[in-house]
Amino acid sequence: MSGRFQVMVPAPPEQLRGLPLFAGIPEKARDKVIEKVRKYVHVVRFQPGEVVLREGDYSDSAYCIVEGAVEVVLAAAPSEAEKPRVRGGAHVPPGERPGARPAAEGMVGRGRGTAGTVILSAFPADVAPGQRTILEAGEIFGEIGALSRYPVSATVRAESPLTVLQIRLPGLRMLLAASKEFRKFVDHRYRERTMARHLRSVPLFEDVDDEFIEKVKEKAELVSFEPGQVIVEEGAPADSFYLVRGGYVKVAVRVGASDLAVTYLRKGDYAGEAALLLDEAWPFTLQALEHVEIVRVGKEDFKALSALHPHLQETLWAEMVARLKVRGAAGRRPGSSEYLQMAMETGLIHGESVLLIDLSTCTRCDECVRGCADAHGGEPRFIREGQKYRHWLVPTACYQCTDPVCMVDCPTGAITRSVGTLEVTINEPTCIGCSNCAQRCPWGNIIMVERGEKRPDGKPVEVATKCDLCLTRPEGPACVQMCPHGSAVRISFKDLEQVTATLR
Repeated sequence: MSGRFQVMVPAPPEQLRGLPLFAGIPEKARDKVIEKVRKYVHVVRFQPGEVVLREGDYSDSAYCIVEGAVEVVLAAAPSEAEKPRVRGGAHVPPGERPGARPAAEGMVGRGRGTAGTVILSAFPADVAPGQRTILEAGEIFGEIGALSRYPVSATVRAESPLTVLQIRLPGLRMLLAASKEFRKFVDHRYRERTMARHLRSVPLFEDVDDEFIEKVKEKAELVSFEPGQVIVEEGAPADSFYLVRGGYVKVAVRVGASDLAVTYLRKGDYAGEAALLLDEAWPFTLQALEHVEIVRVGKEDFKALSALHPHLQETLWAEMVARLKVRGAAGRRPGSSEYLQMAMETGLIHGESVLLIDLSTCTRCDECVRGCADAHGGEPRFIREGQKYRHWLVPTACYQCTDPVCMVDCPTGAITRSVGTLEVTINEPTCIGCSNCAQRCPWGNIIMVERGEKRPDGKPVEVATKCDLCLTRPEGPACVQMCPHGSAVRISFKDLEQVTATLR
Protein backbone atom coordinates (compact mmCIF):
# COMPACT_ATOMS: atom_id res chain seq x y z
CA MET A 1 0.00 0.00 0.00
CA SER A 2 1.13 3.59 -0.50
CA GLY A 3 0.13 7.22 -0.20
CA ARG A 4 -2.74 8.03 2.14
CA PHE A 5 -3.47 4.36 2.83
CA GLN A 6 0.06 3.65 4.03
CA VAL A 7 1.09 3.67 7.68
CA MET A 8 3.38 6.68 7.63
CA VAL A 9 6.98 6.16 8.74
CA PRO A 10 8.60 8.80 10.98
CA ALA A 11 11.47 10.53 9.20
CA PRO A 12 14.89 9.53 10.59
CA PRO A 13 16.93 12.41 12.09
CA GLU A 14 19.81 11.90 9.65
CA GLN A 15 17.46 12.43 6.72
CA LEU A 16 16.16 15.67 8.21
CA ARG A 17 19.63 17.07 8.91
CA GLY A 18 20.41 17.13 5.20
CA LEU A 19 17.30 19.07 4.19
CA PRO A 20 17.43 22.77 3.26
CA LEU A 21 14.46 23.21 5.63
CA PHE A 22 16.83 22.95 8.60
CA ALA A 23 19.78 24.81 7.08
CA GLY A 24 18.83 28.14 8.64
CA ILE A 25 18.79 26.81 12.20
CA PRO A 26 21.96 27.48 14.25
CA GLU A 27 24.01 24.28 14.43
CA LYS A 28 23.92 24.14 18.24
CA ALA A 29 20.12 24.20 18.26
CA ARG A 30 19.53 22.09 15.13
CA ASP A 31 19.44 18.65 16.77
CA LYS A 32 17.03 19.85 19.48
CA VAL A 33 14.70 21.34 16.87
CA ILE A 34 14.85 18.17 14.76
CA GLU A 35 14.00 16.06 17.80
CA LYS A 36 10.92 18.21 18.50
CA VAL A 37 9.82 18.45 14.88
CA ARG A 38 10.43 14.88 13.71
CA LYS A 39 7.33 13.43 15.36
CA TYR A 40 5.34 15.62 12.96
CA VAL A 41 7.39 14.63 9.89
CA HIS A 42 6.71 11.34 8.09
CA VAL A 43 8.01 9.61 5.00
CA VAL A 44 5.16 8.85 2.60
CA ARG A 45 5.42 7.02 -0.73
CA PHE A 46 3.10 7.24 -3.72
CA GLN A 47 2.87 5.26 -6.93
CA PRO A 48 2.54 7.04 -10.31
CA GLY A 49 -0.94 8.50 -10.73
CA GLU A 50 -1.82 8.47 -7.03
CA VAL A 51 -3.26 11.68 -5.59
CA VAL A 52 -1.19 13.56 -3.02
CA LEU A 53 -3.57 16.53 -2.68
CA ARG A 54 -7.03 16.82 -4.16
CA GLU A 55 -8.66 20.05 -5.31
CA GLY A 56 -11.16 21.28 -2.70
CA ASP A 57 -9.61 19.30 0.17
CA TYR A 58 -8.34 20.97 3.33
CA SER A 59 -4.80 20.05 4.28
CA ASP A 60 -2.77 20.59 7.44
CA SER A 61 0.54 19.57 5.90
CA ALA A 62 3.38 20.77 3.73
CA TYR A 63 5.21 18.33 1.47
CA CYS A 64 8.89 18.19 0.58
CA ILE A 65 9.74 16.01 -2.43
CA VAL A 66 12.63 13.64 -1.64
CA GLU A 67 12.54 11.47 -4.78
CA GLY A 68 10.42 11.60 -7.91
CA ALA A 69 8.14 14.31 -9.25
CA VAL A 70 4.53 15.48 -9.00
CA GLU A 71 2.11 16.90 -11.55
CA VAL A 72 0.17 19.96 -10.39
CA VAL A 73 -3.03 20.91 -12.21
CA LEU A 74 -4.37 24.29 -11.11
CA ALA A 75 -8.14 24.60 -10.90
CA ALA A 76 -10.03 27.01 -13.12
CA ALA A 77 -11.45 30.11 -11.41
CA PRO A 78 -15.07 29.73 -10.19
CA SER A 79 -17.86 30.96 -12.42
CA GLU A 80 -20.58 33.39 -11.36
CA ALA A 81 -22.85 30.39 -10.74
CA GLU A 82 -20.35 29.14 -8.16
CA LYS A 83 -20.50 32.17 -5.88
CA PRO A 84 -21.25 31.47 -2.18
CA ARG A 85 -24.89 30.77 -1.50
CA VAL A 86 -27.15 29.99 1.41
CA ARG A 87 -28.87 26.61 1.78
CA GLY A 88 -31.62 26.31 -0.80
CA GLY A 89 -29.76 28.02 -3.61
CA ALA A 90 -30.26 31.75 -2.93
CA HIS A 91 -27.13 33.61 -3.99
CA VAL A 92 -25.25 35.94 -1.72
CA PRO A 93 -24.74 39.46 -3.07
CA PRO A 94 -21.13 40.32 -3.97
CA GLY A 95 -19.07 41.27 -0.93
CA GLU A 96 -21.46 39.62 1.50
CA ARG A 97 -21.74 36.20 3.09
CA PRO A 98 -24.29 34.33 5.15
CA GLY A 99 -23.89 35.31 8.78
CA ALA A 100 -22.03 38.57 8.21
CA ARG A 101 -22.36 40.99 11.10
CA PRO A 102 -23.77 44.27 9.81
CA ALA A 103 -23.59 46.02 13.15
CA ALA A 104 -19.87 45.35 13.43
CA GLU A 105 -18.93 46.21 9.86
CA GLY A 106 -17.67 49.64 10.84
CA MET A 107 -15.63 48.36 13.73
CA VAL A 108 -13.44 46.14 11.61
CA GLY A 109 -13.24 45.37 7.91
CA ARG A 110 -14.72 42.19 6.51
CA GLY A 111 -13.42 40.05 3.71
CA ARG A 112 -15.74 37.90 1.65
CA GLY A 113 -15.40 34.86 3.87
CA THR A 114 -14.08 31.55 2.58
CA ALA A 115 -16.98 29.56 1.21
CA GLY A 116 -16.21 29.14 -2.45
CA THR A 117 -12.94 31.08 -2.21
CA VAL A 118 -10.18 29.84 -4.51
CA ILE A 119 -6.66 30.83 -3.47
CA LEU A 120 -3.80 29.58 -5.67
CA SER A 121 -1.62 29.59 -2.62
CA ALA A 122 1.21 27.13 -2.75
CA PHE A 123 1.94 26.48 -6.39
CA PRO A 124 3.89 28.31 -9.12
CA ALA A 125 2.41 31.70 -9.89
CA ASP A 126 3.29 31.56 -13.60
CA VAL A 127 0.96 28.62 -14.27
CA ALA A 128 -2.51 29.64 -15.46
CA PRO A 129 -5.65 28.03 -14.00
CA GLY A 130 -6.46 24.83 -15.87
CA GLN A 131 -2.83 24.21 -16.88
CA ARG A 132 -0.29 21.77 -15.41
CA THR A 133 3.25 21.99 -14.10
CA ILE A 134 5.82 19.57 -12.74
CA LEU A 135 7.57 19.85 -9.36
CA GLU A 136 10.69 17.78 -8.74
CA ALA A 137 12.96 16.68 -5.89
CA GLY A 138 13.75 19.49 -3.44
CA GLU A 139 10.50 21.38 -4.11
CA ILE A 140 8.11 22.17 -1.26
CA PHE A 141 4.37 22.59 -1.73
CA GLY A 142 1.24 22.95 0.40
CA GLU A 143 2.78 25.07 3.16
CA ILE A 144 0.74 28.24 2.60
CA GLY A 145 -2.59 26.43 2.37
CA ALA A 146 -1.81 24.54 5.58
CA LEU A 147 -0.90 27.73 7.45
CA SER A 148 -3.81 29.80 6.12
CA ARG A 149 -6.40 26.96 6.02
CA TYR A 150 -7.68 27.66 2.55
CA PRO A 151 -9.00 24.72 0.51
CA VAL A 152 -6.54 23.22 -1.93
CA SER A 153 -6.94 24.83 -5.35
CA ALA A 154 -5.04 22.20 -7.32
CA THR A 155 -4.86 18.45 -7.69
CA VAL A 156 -1.37 17.06 -7.12
CA ARG A 157 -0.53 13.57 -8.46
CA ALA A 158 2.61 11.49 -8.42
CA GLU A 159 4.22 11.75 -11.86
CA SER A 160 6.65 8.92 -11.06
CA PRO A 161 7.42 6.71 -8.04
CA LEU A 162 7.36 9.37 -5.35
CA THR A 163 8.78 9.80 -1.86
CA VAL A 164 7.82 12.89 0.12
CA LEU A 165 8.25 14.18 3.63
CA GLN A 166 4.87 15.18 5.02
CA ILE A 167 5.25 17.95 7.62
CA ARG A 168 2.16 18.40 9.79
CA LEU A 169 1.07 21.85 10.93
CA PRO A 170 2.58 21.78 14.47
CA GLY A 171 5.97 20.87 12.98
CA LEU A 172 5.58 23.51 10.31
CA ARG A 173 5.02 26.17 12.96
CA MET A 174 8.02 24.96 14.96
CA LEU A 175 10.19 25.29 11.86
CA LEU A 176 8.91 28.80 11.21
CA ALA A 177 9.78 29.81 14.77
CA ALA A 178 13.21 28.16 14.76
CA SER A 179 14.51 28.97 11.28
CA LYS A 180 14.75 32.51 9.98
CA GLU A 181 15.66 31.13 6.56
CA PHE A 182 12.54 28.96 6.39
CA ARG A 183 10.38 31.87 7.59
CA LYS A 184 11.85 34.04 4.83
CA PHE A 185 11.20 31.29 2.29
CA VAL A 186 7.55 30.88 3.31
CA ASP A 187 7.00 34.63 3.48
CA HIS A 188 8.51 35.07 0.01
CA ARG A 189 6.25 32.35 -1.40
CA TYR A 190 3.21 34.01 0.16
CA ARG A 191 4.14 37.42 -1.26
CA GLU A 192 4.76 36.03 -4.73
CA ARG A 193 1.88 33.58 -5.03
CA THR A 194 -0.93 34.55 -2.69
CA MET A 195 -0.81 38.05 -1.23
CA ALA A 196 -2.21 39.84 -4.29
CA ARG A 197 -5.27 37.57 -4.41
CA HIS A 198 -5.66 37.84 -0.65
CA LEU A 199 -5.68 41.65 -0.85
CA ARG A 200 -8.11 41.58 -3.77
CA SER A 201 -10.52 39.55 -1.63
CA VAL A 202 -10.84 42.54 0.73
CA PRO A 203 -13.63 44.91 -0.45
CA LEU A 204 -11.53 47.91 0.58
CA PHE A 205 -8.94 46.98 -2.07
CA GLU A 206 -11.02 45.40 -4.81
CA ASP A 207 -10.97 48.47 -7.09
CA VAL A 208 -7.35 49.56 -6.64
CA ASP A 209 -4.85 49.15 -9.48
CA ASP A 210 -2.05 46.60 -9.72
CA GLU A 211 0.56 49.21 -8.80
CA PHE A 212 -1.13 49.75 -5.43
CA ILE A 213 -1.19 46.00 -4.74
CA GLU A 214 2.48 45.64 -5.66
CA LYS A 215 3.43 48.48 -3.30
CA VAL A 216 1.47 46.88 -0.45
CA LYS A 217 3.32 43.61 -1.12
CA GLU A 218 6.64 45.46 -0.87
CA LYS A 219 5.80 47.24 2.38
CA ALA A 220 3.92 44.49 4.23
CA GLU A 221 5.37 42.54 7.13
CA LEU A 222 4.19 38.99 7.84
CA VAL A 223 3.79 38.27 11.57
CA SER A 224 2.27 35.55 13.76
CA PHE A 225 0.79 35.41 17.26
CA GLU A 226 0.13 32.54 19.66
CA PRO A 227 -3.17 31.83 21.50
CA GLY A 228 -3.90 34.46 24.16
CA GLN A 229 -1.27 36.87 22.89
CA VAL A 230 -2.38 40.51 22.70
CA ILE A 231 -1.82 41.91 19.21
CA VAL A 232 -2.73 45.51 20.02
CA GLU A 233 -4.05 47.12 23.21
CA GLU A 234 -6.91 49.61 23.38
CA GLY A 235 -5.54 53.11 23.93
CA ALA A 236 -2.12 52.38 22.42
CA PRO A 237 -1.00 54.57 19.51
CA ALA A 238 -2.28 53.22 16.21
CA ASP A 239 0.77 51.80 14.48
CA SER A 240 -0.33 49.48 11.67
CA PHE A 241 -3.01 48.10 9.38
CA TYR A 242 -3.70 44.42 10.09
CA LEU A 243 -5.08 41.85 7.62
CA VAL A 244 -5.74 38.35 8.99
CA ARG A 245 -4.21 35.53 6.92
CA GLY A 246 -5.38 32.72 9.17
CA GLY A 247 -6.82 32.07 12.62
CA TYR A 248 -9.34 33.90 14.84
CA VAL A 249 -8.81 37.19 16.67
CA LYS A 250 -11.02 38.56 19.48
CA VAL A 251 -11.99 42.23 19.31
CA ALA A 252 -12.80 43.73 22.73
CA VAL A 253 -13.55 47.21 24.08
CA ARG A 254 -13.07 48.47 27.62
CA VAL A 255 -16.31 49.28 29.45
CA GLY A 256 -15.68 50.34 33.04
CA ALA A 257 -13.34 47.81 34.61
CA SER A 258 -14.21 45.06 32.13
CA ASP A 259 -13.30 44.18 28.57
CA LEU A 260 -16.32 43.34 26.42
CA ALA A 261 -15.88 41.10 23.39
CA VAL A 262 -17.77 42.81 20.57
CA THR A 263 -16.81 40.77 17.51
CA TYR A 264 -13.92 38.79 16.09
CA LEU A 265 -11.75 38.64 13.00
CA ARG A 266 -11.02 35.65 10.81
CA LYS A 267 -9.01 35.20 7.63
CA GLY A 268 -9.77 37.98 5.14
CA ASP A 269 -10.90 40.43 7.85
CA TYR A 270 -8.90 43.54 8.72
CA ALA A 271 -8.60 46.32 11.29
CA GLY A 272 -6.76 49.55 12.03
CA GLU A 273 -7.18 51.52 8.82
CA ALA A 274 -9.54 54.22 10.13
CA ALA A 275 -7.55 54.87 13.32
CA LEU A 276 -4.37 55.21 11.27
CA LEU A 277 -5.69 57.84 8.90
CA LEU A 278 -7.28 59.85 11.71
CA ASP A 279 -4.22 59.55 14.00
CA GLU A 280 -6.35 57.99 16.74
CA ALA A 281 -5.34 55.55 19.43
CA TRP A 282 -6.50 51.96 19.03
CA PRO A 283 -10.24 51.94 19.89
CA PHE A 284 -10.22 48.26 20.83
CA THR A 285 -7.96 45.40 21.88
CA LEU A 286 -7.06 42.60 19.47
CA GLN A 287 -6.17 39.23 21.03
CA ALA A 288 -5.31 35.96 19.29
CA LEU A 289 -7.81 33.18 20.07
CA GLU A 290 -5.56 30.60 18.40
CA HIS A 291 -2.40 30.65 16.29
CA VAL A 292 -2.85 33.67 14.01
CA GLU A 293 -1.01 34.74 10.85
CA ILE A 294 -1.29 38.45 9.96
CA VAL A 295 -0.23 40.82 7.18
CA ARG A 296 0.89 44.08 8.82
CA VAL A 297 1.46 47.41 7.02
CA GLY A 298 3.05 50.24 9.03
CA LYS A 299 1.32 53.56 9.67
CA GLU A 300 3.31 55.82 7.33
CA ASP A 301 3.33 53.26 4.52
CA PHE A 302 -0.44 52.77 4.79
CA LYS A 303 -1.08 56.52 4.79
CA ALA A 304 1.10 57.02 1.72
CA LEU A 305 -0.57 54.15 -0.12
CA SER A 306 -4.09 55.27 0.80
CA ALA A 307 -3.40 58.77 -0.50
CA LEU A 308 -3.01 57.27 -3.98
CA HIS A 309 -6.72 56.33 -4.07
CA PRO A 310 -9.21 59.02 -2.91
CA HIS A 311 -12.10 56.54 -2.81
CA LEU A 312 -10.34 54.77 0.06
CA GLN A 313 -10.59 57.95 2.12
CA GLU A 314 -14.36 58.09 1.57
CA THR A 315 -14.75 54.46 2.58
CA LEU A 316 -12.67 54.95 5.69
CA TRP A 317 -14.70 57.98 6.85
CA ALA A 318 -17.91 55.98 6.45
CA GLU A 319 -16.40 53.15 8.48
CA MET A 320 -15.30 55.55 11.21
CA VAL A 321 -18.88 56.78 11.72
CA ALA A 322 -20.19 53.22 11.84
CA ARG A 323 -17.41 52.16 14.22
CA LEU A 324 -18.29 54.86 16.75
CA LYS A 325 -21.91 53.71 16.70
CA VAL A 326 -20.90 50.10 17.28
CA ARG A 327 -18.58 51.01 20.13
CA GLY A 328 -21.39 52.81 21.91
CA ALA A 329 -23.82 49.96 21.25
CA ALA A 330 -21.40 47.45 22.79
CA GLY A 331 -21.59 49.25 26.12
CA ARG A 332 -25.38 49.38 26.01
CA ARG A 333 -25.77 45.69 25.15
CA PRO A 334 -23.46 43.66 27.39
CA GLY A 335 -25.55 40.57 26.59
CA SER A 336 -24.11 40.50 23.08
CA SER A 337 -20.61 40.34 24.52
CA GLU A 338 -21.61 37.53 26.86
CA TYR A 339 -22.97 35.45 23.99
CA LEU A 340 -19.91 36.14 21.86
CA GLN A 341 -17.57 35.16 24.70
CA MET A 342 -19.51 31.92 25.14
CA ALA A 343 -19.24 31.21 21.40
CA MET A 344 -15.49 31.80 21.49
CA GLU A 345 -14.99 29.52 24.49
CA THR A 346 -17.12 26.68 23.08
CA GLY A 347 -16.03 26.89 19.45
CA LEU A 348 -19.44 27.94 18.13
CA ILE A 349 -17.85 30.89 16.31
CA HIS A 350 -16.53 28.37 13.79
CA GLY A 351 -20.06 27.38 12.75
CA GLU A 352 -21.94 28.69 9.74
CA SER A 353 -25.20 26.98 10.84
CA VAL A 354 -25.57 25.88 14.48
CA LEU A 355 -28.67 24.00 15.68
CA LEU A 356 -30.09 25.25 19.00
CA ILE A 357 -33.07 23.92 20.96
CA ASP A 358 -34.93 26.10 23.47
CA LEU A 359 -35.39 23.80 26.48
CA SER A 360 -37.93 26.17 28.04
CA THR A 361 -40.42 25.38 25.26
CA CYS A 362 -39.20 21.95 24.11
CA THR A 363 -41.56 19.13 25.20
CA ARG A 364 -39.10 16.33 24.32
CA CYS A 365 -41.54 15.03 21.70
CA ASP A 366 -38.61 14.12 19.43
CA GLU A 367 -40.35 15.37 16.29
CA CYS A 368 -37.07 17.05 15.32
CA VAL A 369 -35.24 13.71 15.46
CA ARG A 370 -38.02 11.90 13.60
CA GLY A 371 -38.09 14.60 10.94
CA CYS A 372 -34.33 14.26 10.48
CA ALA A 373 -34.62 10.47 10.26
CA ASP A 374 -37.43 10.68 7.68
CA ALA A 375 -35.27 12.98 5.56
CA HIS A 376 -32.32 10.56 5.68
CA GLY A 377 -33.74 7.10 5.05
CA GLY A 378 -34.72 6.40 8.64
CA GLU A 379 -31.38 7.38 10.15
CA PRO A 380 -31.16 10.68 12.09
CA ARG A 381 -28.07 12.78 11.49
CA PHE A 382 -27.96 14.41 14.94
CA ILE A 383 -28.32 13.46 18.60
CA ARG A 384 -30.54 15.51 20.91
CA GLU A 385 -27.80 15.74 23.52
CA GLY A 386 -24.95 18.19 23.96
CA GLN A 387 -23.68 21.23 25.82
CA LYS A 388 -26.14 23.61 27.45
CA TYR A 389 -26.09 27.37 27.82
CA ARG A 390 -28.79 28.81 30.05
CA HIS A 391 -32.01 27.26 28.68
CA TRP A 392 -30.50 26.46 25.28
CA LEU A 393 -29.23 23.05 24.16
CA VAL A 394 -26.56 22.74 21.47
CA PRO A 395 -27.25 19.23 20.12
CA THR A 396 -24.64 16.96 18.59
CA ALA A 397 -25.10 18.22 15.03
CA CYS A 398 -22.57 19.48 12.49
CA TYR A 399 -21.90 23.23 12.69
CA GLN A 400 -20.91 23.44 8.96
CA CYS A 401 -17.65 25.08 10.06
CA THR A 402 -16.01 27.89 8.14
CA ASP A 403 -12.77 25.87 8.20
CA PRO A 404 -13.90 22.21 8.18
CA VAL A 405 -10.92 20.41 9.71
CA CYS A 406 -12.90 17.17 9.37
CA MET A 407 -12.03 17.24 5.67
CA VAL A 408 -8.29 16.98 6.36
CA ASP A 409 -6.89 13.48 5.66
CA CYS A 410 -10.00 11.87 4.16
CA PRO A 411 -8.21 9.23 2.02
CA THR A 412 -10.96 8.95 -0.61
CA GLY A 413 -12.34 12.49 -0.69
CA ALA A 414 -15.71 11.21 0.55
CA ILE A 415 -16.22 14.25 2.80
CA THR A 416 -16.39 17.41 0.73
CA ARG A 417 -17.62 20.97 0.47
CA SER A 418 -18.43 21.95 -3.10
CA VAL A 419 -17.15 25.29 -4.38
CA GLY A 420 -19.78 27.94 -3.67
CA THR A 421 -21.61 26.07 -0.89
CA LEU A 422 -21.64 26.01 2.91
CA GLU A 423 -22.73 22.39 3.42
CA VAL A 424 -20.08 19.82 4.27
CA THR A 425 -21.35 16.46 3.01
CA ILE A 426 -20.27 12.81 3.07
CA ASN A 427 -20.63 10.59 0.01
CA GLU A 428 -21.41 7.25 1.62
CA PRO A 429 -20.47 5.01 -1.35
CA THR A 430 -16.87 6.27 -1.24
CA CYS A 431 -16.56 6.37 2.58
CA ILE A 432 -14.31 3.52 3.77
CA GLY A 433 -15.09 3.96 7.46
CA CYS A 434 -11.57 4.99 8.50
CA SER A 435 -13.08 7.49 11.01
CA ASN A 436 -10.44 10.14 10.25
CA CYS A 437 -13.16 12.79 9.89
CA ALA A 438 -14.87 11.79 13.14
CA GLN A 439 -11.57 11.96 15.01
CA ARG A 440 -10.76 15.33 13.44
CA CYS A 441 -14.06 17.01 14.40
CA PRO A 442 -13.31 18.95 17.62
CA TRP A 443 -16.97 18.87 18.64
CA GLY A 444 -17.78 15.18 18.12
CA ASN A 445 -20.45 15.97 15.54
CA ILE A 446 -19.60 13.16 13.08
CA ILE A 447 -20.98 9.76 14.02
CA MET A 448 -19.76 6.37 12.83
CA VAL A 449 -22.65 3.95 12.19
CA GLU A 450 -22.69 0.25 11.33
CA ARG A 451 -24.10 -0.95 8.03
CA GLY A 452 -24.87 -4.56 8.99
CA GLU A 453 -22.04 -6.01 6.93
CA LYS A 454 -18.80 -7.58 8.13
CA ARG A 455 -15.24 -6.99 7.03
CA PRO A 456 -12.91 -9.92 6.33
CA ASP A 457 -11.55 -9.56 9.89
CA GLY A 458 -15.06 -9.95 11.30
CA LYS A 459 -15.44 -6.33 12.39
CA PRO A 460 -18.62 -4.47 11.34
CA VAL A 461 -18.53 -2.17 8.33
CA GLU A 462 -18.94 1.44 9.47
CA VAL A 463 -19.46 4.70 7.60
CA ALA A 464 -19.36 8.31 8.75
CA THR A 465 -22.62 10.29 8.96
CA LYS A 466 -23.37 13.91 9.77
CA CYS A 467 -25.91 16.68 9.30
CA ASP A 468 -26.01 17.98 5.72
CA LEU A 469 -28.65 20.70 6.33
CA CYS A 470 -31.12 18.48 4.43
CA LEU A 471 -29.41 19.61 1.26
CA THR A 472 -31.92 17.97 -1.09
CA ARG A 473 -34.97 19.13 0.86
CA PRO A 474 -36.47 22.35 -0.61
CA GLU A 475 -38.12 23.26 2.71
CA GLY A 476 -34.77 23.38 4.49
CA PRO A 477 -33.58 21.50 7.59
CA ALA A 478 -36.30 19.12 8.80
CA CYS A 479 -35.26 19.47 12.45
CA VAL A 480 -36.36 23.11 12.44
CA GLN A 481 -39.45 22.76 10.26
CA MET A 482 -40.90 19.73 12.05
CA CYS A 483 -40.67 21.15 15.59
CA PRO A 484 -44.32 21.85 16.55
CA HIS A 485 -43.34 24.44 19.17
CA GLY A 486 -40.74 26.46 17.28
CA SER A 487 -38.10 25.38 19.78
CA ALA A 488 -35.48 24.40 17.19
CA VAL A 489 -33.61 27.18 15.40
CA ARG A 490 -30.45 27.49 13.32
CA ILE A 491 -28.18 30.49 13.70
CA SER A 492 -24.72 31.70 12.81
CA PHE A 493 -22.69 33.17 15.66
CA LYS A 494 -21.24 35.53 13.10
CA ASP A 495 -24.50 37.49 13.18
CA LEU A 496 -24.46 38.97 16.69
CA GLU A 497 -27.76 40.77 16.22
CA GLN A 498 -29.47 37.48 15.41
CA VAL A 499 -27.71 35.72 18.28
CA THR A 500 -28.73 38.42 20.78
CA ALA A 501 -32.33 38.44 19.56
CA THR A 502 -32.52 34.63 19.72
CA LEU A 503 -30.79 33.89 23.02
CA ARG A 504 -32.01 36.72 25.21
